Amino acid sequence: MLESIGRTAESVSRTELDGEPIAVGDWLAGNVDDFPCSSCMIQEINGFRLEFAVHIPTLLIRVFRFDRTVIIDFSFEMDWSDVAVAMPILHRHFQQLKLLSEARTVFGGMEPAQDLDTRFFTDDARGPLGSSIV
Repeated sequence: MLESIGRTAESVSRTELDGEPIAVGDWLAGNVDDFPCSSCMIQEINGFRLEFAVHIPTLLIRVFRFDRTVIIDFSFEMDWSDVAVAMPILHRHFQQLKLLSEARTVFGGMEPAQDLDTRFFTDDARGPLGSSIV
């Protein structure tokens, strides 16, 4: 999935694992147990297009691994006028990512998205900010 995200972008930064360069393909092909027990992979994507509807100037993807848990974090800034279009699309993509990764939960929201009050969605449920998107 990370490789497909890169194909819809104007440019993709060098991927780093714990500050050291790594090829995404090598990282994806490796067994997650081959990497340090606490690690972080970072990828910066510029000029990302979310389908044909929304342009995200800079998308930061961080994958954290600790205590046999993997957290995937997508951070970006967006014009509020694009949120109503983007969030349903992102929700679909996150649901797909959940299935592919066997994640326990996915959510999307404003910083800090860990707070339930700032979420657009959690799994299949609409969050408190979800009423701002139709």
